[in-house]
Amino acid sequence: MTSLDQTPPTAPVVTEEARDTRSRLHAFAARVGYWLPVFAVVVLFAQISFLGLRPALSEAKRLAAAEAVLTARHARACQENREIQLQLAARQDPVFLERQRRLRTIQPVVIEK
Repeated sequence: MTSLDQTPPTAPVVTEEARDTRSRLHAFAARVGYWLPVFAVVVLFAQISFLGLRPALSEAKRLAAAEAVLTARHARACQENREIQLQLAARQDPVFLERQRRLRTIQPVVIEK
């Protein structure tokens, strides 16, 4: 065989349908690339609102309810503290101490019938 008998390799034939499919894919990729920043922001917003914001809001409601309970408990504790401080101040009063001493020394009066 001579080199003339060999036929050169032929380039693949690109049909009109293949070109049309390729141009459609290119147009689709261009469209997706154009809208990709918008989709990214929407996905980020959904992530924050469903997985980040909702638990934070429910925790805020729970903490607000707990704050009301703790505020009432603190008010009761402050009132009790004031009462104890008044009792302590009264027990340090010299007049009160003298009255208590006299009550302990006086014999109880027994009433006969």
